[in-house]
Amino acid sequence: MKVIGNSLKAVAAAMIVAGGLLVPGQALAAPSACAFAPTSAPTSAGYSASQKASPFATKAPADHIGVLDGFSQISDVVRQQNLANAVAINVTSAPTVAQYAVNDNYDIEGPAIFNALGSKLSPAFYAALRAGQLPKTAALLLGEDALVGERVGTAKEKKYFHNLRPFEVAPQLIRHYGDGRADLYEAVRGTGSYPSGHTTWGFTQAFLIASMLPEVGPQLLARGAEYGYHRVVLGVHYPLDVIGGRMQAESTVAQVLSDPNFAGLLGEAKTELRAVLTARTGAPLARVVACQSPYQSTGDALKTYRERATYSFVAQGNTSRALTVPAGAENLIRAAHPNLSTTQLRQLLARTALPAGYPLDKTGRDGGWQRLDIAKAWLAR
Repeated sequence: MKVIGNSLKAVAAAMIVAGGLLVPGQALAAPSACAFAPTSAPTSAGYSASQKASPFATKAPADHIGVLDGFSQISDVVRQQNLANAVAINVTSAPTVAQYAVNDNYDIEGPAIFNALGSKLSPAFYAALRAGQLPKTAALLLGEDALVGERVGTAKEKKYFHNLRPFEVAPQLIRHYGDGRADLYEAVRGTGSYPSGHTTWGFTQAFLIASMLPEVGPQLLARGAEYGYHRVVLGVHYPLDVIGGRMQAESTVAQVLSDPNFAGLLGEAKTELRAVLTARTGAPLARVVACQSPYQSTGDALKTYRERATYSFVAQGNTSRALTVPAGAENLIRAAHPNLSTTQLRQLLARTALPAGYPLDKTGRDGGWQRLDIAKAWLAR
């Protein structure tokens, strides 16, 4: 599976200081509490053939155009701002950020998001992945044949909206980045920008991994947002493409978490992942998290997620309009609040939502996804 080879790239990417985004925090626990004794990781047999053959009990939606069609209503002024923001981010990004973005480009469907687990959990994860100790986690989330993959594509949506990418619209303004691998711009030329497929994948993985490891949920959510931001850094997407990718991922993950077959597979992968990480680090995961340096502090993760939910766009109109929380959205934060009812989770999402009136915000059927601030809801009490 290509994901094993890609794990080394993800480890290297985790070391890059991305323009202040990858700032290690300080260990919070006393040194005596951080003396761990790793043990042998348990063996997992992986999913059965029948489980792999039927990962979903429910039918996939035909497409996500309804979730995304606020894009058809944006004004010429917003379109111009969308391009201006893309150009500004592309040409002003530091070399370290650009290289990090290049690495993320080639690691779509791979394990890059897992570098947000922190200074102790991330190395433990990558070592376990290389050792073949996480067959269920890998089969569910990683690689071209990932079981969740059949629900994460964006080809239909890109074809419907048929929006040219920034480097196609303004070739004289966009800086190209690369490191000797296949030209990443030619690989996507003519394929449509909206929504971002990389972002959809990155957020899908981030939401699902956070449900498995809620102790580092904010960091994973911020990493998903960063993964999308890197598409703008490269000049292959606009900010609204990234926001649309987040929205499609929210809708997708909300749906698959309610699917009984997939929920069962996810539960098994969660048990596997947590057991292996506990053994490899030698302590309960909450204790490890308290002792390690985080990918980002929780406060910075919350700020990063919020900034990349709206970029520099301004809300218009009645910004205090109440949110009708989309059906199933409560599944996105259930792992963070296991003792809350569905009604309480939905109330929490409404209370922590973004203001109304940002681009892509819409009401009615399939509306509400743009306004969800999952990181804020994750931490709210």
